[in-house]
Amino acid sequence: MDYNLPTPLEVLGETGPTPFITKAYNIVEDSSTNNIVSWSRDNNSFIVWEPETFALICLPIYFKHNNFSSFVRQLNTYGFKKIDTERWEFANEYFLRGQKQLLKNIKRRKTSSQTEMLEKFGLEREIQGMRRDKAALVIELARLRQKQESVKTYLRFMEEKLIITERKQQMMMDFLLKKVQKPSFLENIKKRKQQEIENLEQSEEMTSSHGVEDYETFVKAEPEEYGDQFGGVFGNVDELHIASMEDQRQDDRVQREMNSEGIWKAYVLSDEMCILGEHLL
Repeated sequence: MDYNLPTPLEVLGETGPTPFITKAYNIVEDSSTNNIVSWSRDNNSFIVWEPETFALICLPIYFKHNNFSSFVRQLNTYGFKKIDTERWEFANEYFLRGQKQLLKNIKRRKTSSQTEMLEKFGLEREIQGMRRDKAALVIELARLRQKQESVKTYLRFMEEKLIITERKQQMMMDFLLKKVQKPSFLENIKKRKQQEIENLEQSEEMTSSHGVEDYETFVKAEPEEYGDQFGGVFGNVDELHIASMEDQRQDDRVQREMNSEGIWKAYVLSDEMCILGEHLL
């Protein structure tokens, strides 16, 4: 009695779904990635919610690449249609949830040589674009490294400059403290300030003792005319000149001492150091 049962060879000869279709089904069926890709509400299509994450996480698990565009092209060659313009939703009449036995009916479409050339050209363009992106990234990386080295060099320079500045300040303080401890140094400071006060008092006395007209006449007159009367005034001027010369000699002596001690050659004691010496007094 013949029941029209298939022979074992016929069963063995039946072909199943292609590896791509099987892998695509398994990706969509995996419930742990439903936030990335999942079945639609009607279970007759699937939606890729996050294409970038899908390419980085899901595709490398099942395929040997992470190119979302290549995955979409493969879907097109198997007859899948993009049914929503606002999201990545694809459908095929044999790609249904819970009906894995229908996957064998999804066949790869036969493409003409022209279509194959276009696909190949598209792949080549994509590869060239990736190469350009890689070259741009390499150039940007080299620029950032060069900038990093420049920043490091600048920081090292600033650190060395700071160390030198701190060293100079410390040397100046050490030198000043060393000089302050010498009685002659303090006496010189006192004499200079006392001389300035006396000079100022003499100028005020001279201005107050003569009227403005007499003072102008005194300035314009020849030294011989007023030589006897104001000989003391010019004598004070000579004394100031002598004091200035003595002060200059004192500064020269301090400079020679600093040079002999190896502390800032050609450095002259400034007014700020004199003020600081007065505070230390």
